[in-house]
Amino acid sequence: MKIKSAVLTIFMCVSMLGLINLTGCFGGQPEEESSIDINVSEDIKEMENLQNQVKEKSVTLQKMQQDLKTKKASSKAPSAEVKKLEQEIAVQQNEVVQASKKVSVVKAEKGKYVSSMFRMVSSHDMYSGYNVTPPLDFKWKFKAIAGFKGSPVMDAENIYIGAMDNTLYALDKTSGVPAWKTPVQGGISSTPALYGGILYVGTEGGNMYAVNAKDGQIKWTKKVGASIQGSSPAVIGGVVIAGVFDMNSADGKIIALNRLTGAVMWEKKTGVSVVSSPCIANGLVYIGCSDSNLYTLNPDSGTVAWQYTATKGINSSPVESEGTLVFGSDDKKIYAVNSLNGAVKWAFQAEGWITSGVIKDGAFFCGSKDKNVYAISMASGKLLWKYPVEYGILSTPLVINTILYVTAGKELLALDIKTGEKKWSTVYDSRIECSPVAEDGVMYFGDTESNFYALESSAK
Repeated sequence: MKIKSAVLTIFMCVSMLGLINLTGCFGGQPEEESSIDINVSEDIKEMENLQNQVKEKSVTLQKMQQDLKTKKASSKAPSAEVKKLEQEIAVQQNEVVQASKKVSVVKAEKGKYVSSMFRMVSSHDMYSGYNVTPPLDFKWKFKAIAGFKGSPVMDAENIYIGAMDNTLYALDKTSGVPAWKTPVQGGISSTPALYGGILYVGTEGGNMYAVNAKDGQIKWTKKVGASIQGSSPAVIGGVVIAGVFDMNSADGKIIALNRLTGAVMWEKKTGVSVVSSPCIANGLVYIGCSDSNLYTLNPDSGTVAWQYTATKGINSSPVESEGTLVFGSDDKKIYAVNSLNGAVKWAFQAEGWITSGVIKDGAFFCGSKDKNVYAISMASGKLLWKYPVEYGILSTPLVINTILYVTAGKELLALDIKTGEKKWSTVYDSRIECSPVAEDGVMYFGDTESNFYALESSAK
């Protein structure tokens, strides 16, 4: 009897463990104390130390800017004192920008597979290596149950992509065969962040997940609102930040979660939906909102450093490079502002709204809903060239050395970044909203039907 009792006890324990694991697989809510136990690499530690230095410099700059504002509001402040402070602020601004560039350099050299935000880096100029020269040849194709809207991220072995079939996939880079697939609650229309071996992904079911990239095991789940649509999570230090979409109850917000546990660190209520993906630079988080504001937030507290207000909603994902922030508004304008204080540098009038773009070699490249691809001078805001396409563009272009790859409707095009000359194109069976990524001569993207492609450069 004692033996049978012991066996029964062991059986019940094993069964309970199995139920817990199944709950995790199907997106259940783990216990509040659940947390990620990971061994953060030395490369990430180095990046985080540099990032902390940037944040400290940024906080000092904000205090100096507030002091200047106070002095200018006071009629008693000597003009010489104001001028001196303005000069000190200019020096501090440069220090912040240069310190932020160091983080990008370390990431490019050591953090190749750290995707801490949409398109990996603040400029969205994510590719380095030899040319992916058109024409591109078929390498492999994976077919899911539903389509792809978000973009993939990768590490040395796998491509990670969420689909609208409520599944996060890990696909072997060489074959396209799934290494694992994890069901979640809701379709995935945004791009995962990959940080410290953990994938952070939001769903249209309103959940944020932390998933182990090695085996697809869910480490924690957090219900954050009605839905996460389009807004790709960004990671800075111990914080995961994303926008929340809620069309019905106007409960949109920007939310920050503890990276290790999923606990809410802060929320910024906006009252309207947030579909913009956060951009991290200069120790700050930049994110657009349907309330017409571009918010610049301190990542640890959610306090506003500064904000810029357009005439209509800002649903595009901002792009930053060397002290300049670029973003599009539903007022059909593309704005470039000083990323440290919001002062406008230029505004370009397009014919439709944009989702996002990429900064490369002194130019901003983007596609638009108005069926044009634009190249705009970062220095002046003047049009360098534009190329008309058949359909509106809902993805972010990819620059590979001298070639701009962009998807428009069902078409994938390759344009010369200097002239806009068309070098090559091919048409697929279904619409492409997924922003392509590439590595070592291979490009990866999915369509809205259910197909995910790997294309190989014929010059490889």
